[in-house]
Amino acid sequence: MSREEQWNMSVAQDEKVETIKILITDRIAKEGVALLRTELPQAQIDERPGMKPDQLKAIIGEYQALIVRSETQITEDILAAATHLKIVGRAGVGVDNIDTETATRQGIMVVNSPTGNIVAAAEHTIAMLMALARQIPTANSSTKAGKWEKSRFLGVEVRNKTLGIVGLGKVGTEVARRAQGLEMQVIAFDPYVAPEQARKLGVSMLGFEEVLKQADFVTLHTSLTSGPSGTKGLIGAHELHLLKPGARLINCARGGLIDEKALLDALNENRLAGVALDVFSQEPIRDSAVLKQILADERVIATPHLGASTEEAQIGVATDVAEQVITVLQGNFPRSAVNAPLILPETLKVLQPYMRLVEQMGRLYTQLQPGPLHKIEISCSGDIASYDLRPLQAALVKGLLESVSDAHVNMINAPTLAKQWGLEIIEQKSTTPAEFANLITLRMMNANGYPSSFAGKPGSGDEHVEVISGAVMHGEPRIVRVGRYWVEFVPEGYILFCRNPDQPGMIGRVGTVLGKAHVNIRQIGAAGDIFGLTLVKL
Repeated sequence: MSREEQWNMSVAQDEKVETIKILITDRIAKEGVALLRTELPQAQIDERPGMKPDQLKAIIGEYQALIVRSETQITEDILAAATHLKIVGRAGVGVDNIDTETATRQGIMVVNSPTGNIVAAAEHTIAMLMALARQIPTANSSTKAGKWEKSRFLGVEVRNKTLGIVGLGKVGTEVARRAQGLEMQVIAFDPYVAPEQARKLGVSMLGFEEVLKQADFVTLHTSLTSGPSGTKGLIGAHELHLLKPGARLINCARGGLIDEKALLDALNENRLAGVALDVFSQEPIRDSAVLKQILADERVIATPHLGASTEEAQIGVATDVAEQVITVLQGNFPRSAVNAPLILPETLKVLQPYMRLVEQMGRLYTQLQPGPLHKIEISCSGDIASYDLRPLQAALVKGLLESVSDAHVNMINAPTLAKQWGLEIIEQKSTTPAEFANLITLRMMNANGYPSSFAGKPGSGDEHVEVISGAVMHGEPRIVRVGRYWVEFVPEGYILFCRNPDQPGMIGRVGTVLGKAHVNIRQIGAAGDIFGLTLVKL
């Protein structure tokens, strides 16, 4: 696949690097590593678990791909040294150990494997719920200690109890299904889930505080985010006071969702019948006095982040992230990009030739433009207008910037770079076909507002605007308009634009001049207006 054919993700092997190099810094299932070796036999795959940050920083510049689990911290400092890195793959769901904001600025794709451990996490949640209901861990310890305290460990049935789920995503949904199998009533809070989706699942959607007030068991299944509207400390003192007396709380999602000091206070005040924790704000627990006091309470069940720790889940996340790394290194788009818009494979297949077209239109502009660019309108007519056009915008930014700067542009960092360069991109859509079944037109106002020699026709309103139109014919990008001139050529190789009087003999004169200079002509054409335009493909 040529550079032009690789749709702009710039994930092909860097010219200065002879071998694709993949670094794995946490232990993943051998099936994932085997898949990498099978599909990328030319790649160098280094497994280096347990590296210290300074060691990782010293070598990361050699690699195009990095695979981690939760142990390795991918910080801004490390990413600054990752000069060839194209992708960071997280074999698991959470990416809070990866500085995704910095990765985005640098055009580094971050992917995770959100489906590989869904069942494992859901089953662990149900196991914790049942263990809480029947006090299994303390009963086990008591019996092994030689005691027979049958009357002490009086449990509760979960049938007809209400389970409150905070976060009805993939894991939360699987928990709901299993809880319904146990004849529990399921209520949930998730601002991003459509009511119809919840109804189909048989789940009643309520407000956050209502879920806390009504539930006998509360389980958390949301990501950890910071900021004013973030989820860090989602369950604090106020929320714990809303719970029913004797409620039970489960967290198998992310450490930090629960304010642990407030949780300790609630336990000390005997407001909770039990707590089950698989995740903590500090992992492993070393010097947190609060956590140590929480774990000392026999009403608390604790496991060392085992949500995804099944044989099946480990294989699932390892092979899933390996497949996505392979996909990206082969120049295609992955299914679970964390810091890029979700583009379905069938949509990408339709858009790819138009992405190549728009990138070339951007490159053409930088060679014809009379001044710095300010505002761009990308107008799409025909069926293409019904698609998500963000990939086309990224391709346009790539074409505009890469030929005039050292910027490395792809769909990940295109919006950020456009903002840095002061580019305002306006999108216009019309599903009604224009001159072609699918036509893309760029109207670009330069910052100084003065006219270009290839601007629109006088009196058209486009005198101070570069106008370039393109279409895809038989799967091949074609430029069909430059300024006021309707033309047709494939945007590749060297092309000579000649302004000339619109009169007979001009093509011959251009050909003669080029022939005397020993320049071979592959194709020549002309377009007429007040002035003529001769296009010569060399």
